[in-house]
Amino acid sequence: MPLVLEINDAALSLHQDGRILYQQPAIAYLDGDALAFGDAALKSARRHPQKANQQYLARLNADPLPNPGRQVANHADLVYRHLLELRDLAEQPAIVAVSGFLAREQLGVLLGIANEAGLEIRAFVDAALLLASAAALRPPTWLLDLHATHCCLTELRDGENLSRGAVEPLTSAGLNSCLDGWANLAADRFVQDLRFDPLHAADTEQQLYDQLHTWCRSDGQADLALEIQYRGTVRRTQLSRAALQDKLAQRLAPAAEKVPHDAQLLVAPRSAALPGLMAALSSLGLRPEALPEDALSRAAAQHADALSELKLVAALPQKAAAPSPQASPQAATHALHGQRAWPLPGNPFGLPEGGRVGEVHEKDGRRFQLIVVEDGP
Repeated sequence: MPLVLEINDAALSLHQDGRILYQQPAIAYLDGDALAFGDAALKSARRHPQKANQQYLARLNADPLPNPGRQVANHADLVYRHLLELRDLAEQPAIVAVSGFLAREQLGVLLGIANEAGLEIRAFVDAALLLASAAALRPPTWLLDLHATHCCLTELRDGENLSRGAVEPLTSAGLNSCLDGWANLAADRFVQDLRFDPLHAADTEQQLYDQLHTWCRSDGQADLALEIQYRGTVRRTQLSRAALQDKLAQRLAPAAEKVPHDAQLLVAPRSAALPGLMAALSSLGLRPEALPEDALSRAAAQHADALSELKLVAALPQKAAAPSPQASPQAATHALHGQRAWPLPGNPFGLPEGGRVGEVHEKDGRRFQLIVVEDGP
């Protein structure tokens, strides 16, 4: 399968053969000549926010940094240094999946930086377009993808070719906004229960955000237990799944208002994995469909011929979706949660009876994967 480099300021990712070879948050932490990216940078970003930068992948330009280092002077330098971290994994030319709001000038900057870093780019393609091409579409169709600094909504037009329509980047509904909403919710609970505000000091704020980042990688089935150490005392509180989901729905409401009521809403895999996101979108009156983790690399393989020239591809020929262990166009019969599967017809959770294998739905804080059970009850 082709190698796919996904450019997103929530995470820089490298995909191949349905696997994620590399995925780290697109954030840099510069302390003098010491430079860290990804999770290592996140662990210091709240203590010293002036040393952190999460803008470089969204800006893709040579604007100077407010606090440059000896070897890192601008945003382009940060992009270059981050690409070096995955260079050894990129053993063949990469298809680069980019957001629809990036200008061609920015793609030119990225091409030059990648060449300098020793990465060969095979083609550029709109990430939403590529993801949607792996799904069975029922127009009107939109795709939602959370970036760090905004939420990107992309309209997909289904005709002789699958093409990109409107692109809506919403700065009020990005991943950082969702995290800040949860942090404020947690701070209010600490103040209410313990007369203690963890956002008042940099060290306790860092502890809080570290636990929120861990929560983001969880399955979201349990309530969020928080623990803050301050001046020799440990303070604890807990946030319910329902409260976290409600806060998430508040932050995502501007995005929901942009999506037509009758639209099919596809959700990018990493976004769909955020605890409570699918349920929050459902509570806003939408019908979200989670795309499987391998959607990007599977679609790249399916459209390899159309992604063989060094240009930006914003339309793809229509093809039947290729079968995949993670996502098949086959109709599902059951919804799986834990070790138990419920028949979809007449299920008590309100799950769609016409769902497809591989879809993931969240209801009442529980995550269900749609499957086929042969000769099931």
